[in-house]
Amino acid sequence: MVTIQHLEVQFDVEGGEEEQLFVTLFNKYIEEWSRRQEAQRRVRDTMTRTRDLGDRDHEPGRGR
Repeated sequence: MVTIQHLEVQFDVEGGEEEQLFVTLFNKYIEEWSRRQEAQRRVRDTMTRTRDLGDRDHEPGRGR
């Protein structure tokens, strides 16, 4: 897996239409990325809670 700590991107766009198109596309894709990151976090949290519940059955002194 590759982790990017810092990413700097520079675009040279000439105002007006091109700039607005860039902003529109950037916002669209950054929002999609953010939604996917949040969904992955929720899945990870759910899996951790589920795993924690499963581990409780095997604690010493519990009925099994």
